[in-house]
Amino acid sequence: MKKTIVLIVLVLTGLSLQAQQDDWGIVGRSNWLNGWSSFNPVGREYPQTTKILTGNISSDITLTNLETYNLVGEVYVTNNAKLTIEPGTIIRASSSEYSAIIITKGSKIIADGEVVNPIVFTSDKSVNERKSGDWGGIIILGNAPINTYGNIARIESEIPSNFRVGGGEVATDNSGSIKNVRIEFAGKGKDRYSVYDAVSLIGVGSGTIIESVQVSMSSGNSFKFVGGNPKAKKLVSFRSSNSDFYFTQGAVANLENGLVLRNPFFSGSTNFRAVTVTSFDNKDMTDLTKATTNVSMSNFTIVNEIDGKSSTDGLIKEAIYINKDCLFSFKNSIVSGFDSALLLNSNIEISDPNLSKIKLQRIFINNCKKNIVSEVGGVSNDDLEFYYAQPSFANRYEKAKSEDLFVDANNQRTPDFRLKIGSIN
Repeated sequence: MKKTIVLIVLVLTGLSLQAQQDDWGIVGRSNWLNGWSSFNPVGREYPQTTKILTGNISSDITLTNLETYNLVGEVYVTNNAKLTIEPGTIIRASSSEYSAIIITKGSKIIADGEVVNPIVFTSDKSVNERKSGDWGGIIILGNAPINTYGNIARIESEIPSNFRVGGGEVATDNSGSIKNVRIEFAGKGKDRYSVYDAVSLIGVGSGTIIESVQVSMSSGNSFKFVGGNPKAKKLVSFRSSNSDFYFTQGAVANLENGLVLRNPFFSGSTNFRAVTVTSFDNKDMTDLTKATTNVSMSNFTIVNEIDGKSSTDGLIKEAIYINKDCLFSFKNSIVSGFDSALLLNSNIEISDPNLSKIKLQRIFINNCKKNIVSEVGGVSNDDLEFYYAQPSFANRYEKAKSEDLFVDANNQRTPDFRLKIGSIN
C-alpha cells in the first residue's frame, strides 16, 4: 500500500513539474475563464432595465443586483464618493446617445463581481442587434504620475472641466477595485466619426485592484493606459476593433496572465494590434525629462482566431507594435497566427542598446508569417529572429495549429487557451 501511495505521489509530482515547465501563455490549475466570461455577447439574453442611472453621483451609492440599470449619458462620480456595484448587477448603456461611467480623481469604483455572478456592462440593444460602439465605456481618473507637463491628462467630456483631469504624484493611488467584470460593445465616440476606449485608465495607481476583466467587441481600444502605475491580472480582450492593449504617456504597467483573441474580420483596417506601446500621444504636452512608458507583460496568450489564415490578403496584422523610447518586457507568453509577432517602429535604430530595452524572454512565436521585424529598411526578419534566438532568451519559433497547441481552443462557449502539456517540446 505504501509503495502505491509513493508511486501516486511521484506521478502527481512529475505532472506538476511538467506543467510548470510548460508555463507558457495563460496559466492556472483550472480554466479561469469559466463562470464569469462570455464569448457570445451578441446572442446573450439580459433582463429588461428597471431603473435609470444618470447624472452626477456626489455621495456614496450602491447599485444592487435586484435592479437592471439603464445607463443614460455621462454618469460621473465626484466629491470623493464611492460607487459600489453588487455582484450580478447588469448595467445596460443607452445606445441612442453617448453613455459612459467616469470615476473622477479621488473617487472610487468598487465593482467586485463573483466568478459565478459577474458584473456586466453592456448595450441596451436586443439580442443579435448589439454591435461594437453601442456606448462609450468606463473612464477612471487617478492621481498617479503621467509624463506630461503638470502630471495631468484631460478627457473630452460634457462634464464640468474640473472633473475631467487625471494624473498626479501618488504612484500607489487607489481608485477602487474591479473584479469579475465584463464590458461589452463599448467604444462609442461623441460624434459619428470618433471612437473612445472601453476601459480608459488615466493616471491610475498601483493601489487599484484590476482582476478578471473581459472587454468584448469594443470599437475603440479595449484597455487604454495613460500614464499611471497600474497592476492587473487575468485581463481578456475579445474581438476588439482597435488595439487590445494601448500604453502611452509614461504608463508604468505590470500585467499578468492575460488573453487576447483577435479576429481580422472585426479589426480596423490599419494600425491596430493586440499590443501598442508608445511614449506619448501628444509630444507638445509631454515632458521628455520624465519617465517613459514602461510595460511588463507576462503569461499572455495572443491568438489570431482564424489561425493565421484569411480569405482576404492583408487583413492579418502584427500582434505587437513598439515605438521609440519605450521599455517593454514580454515573458512566458505565446503569440500565434499573425503576420508578425513583433514590429518595431522605424525610429528605433537596430542596435544592442535599443534592443536591450525590448526584452523577449521565453516567448513561443507560432504560425506567424514573419516573427520579429522592423520598419527600418534593410533589417530582415532573420536578423532580429537571430538576435532574439540567443539561448539566454529561450524563445521558440514553431508552426502548429491552435487545436494542437491549446487545451480547447475551439470551444464556442468557454474556450481553454491554456497550453496542452507537452505541446511545446
